[in-house]
Amino acid sequence: MGRSWTNRLNPFAWIQRWFTTAAFFWLMGTTALLILALARESAKVSAFFAIYLLLTVACSAIAFVMYGIDKQRAVKKQPRISERTLHVLSILGGWPGAHLAQRLFRHKTLKVSFRLVFWFTVFVHLVIIAWGIWSGWPFEAVRNLLGI
Repeated sequence: MGRSWTNRLNPFAWIQRWFTTAAFFWLMGTTALLILALARESAKVSAFFAIYLLLTVACSAIAFVMYGIDKQRAVKKQPRISERTLHVLSILGGWPGAHLAQRLFRHKTLKVSFRLVFWFTVFVHLVIIAWGIWSGWPFEAVRNLLGI
């Protein structure tokens, strides 16, 4: 069976699908860990990890809504939300919600300058996550939250 027309236009479509799935699971995982941290009185989580979880969940939700509003305003030719605002939300931790909104609303997917800045913010967060995993704080936090 031949490739679909979308795959011929975008040979990296499989990477986008994979990354969208990963962003979704990262957002669900951070949300679950944040809920556990808030629900358990005996949970001991580092301040850095707790702040990162909170920023990821809150900024992702806000970014998702803001992208939806911006898309609606773009269609109706109304005043738009500034790209700077969308980028600030991404750099503060809302990159998973921003990426999911870009894919769902098909918004901000063609402008190269916007995408370069967005993917740079994702890269910065992937470095932070890799550093965190290397240093072991997510594993320690999960063990503390689950009481293991």
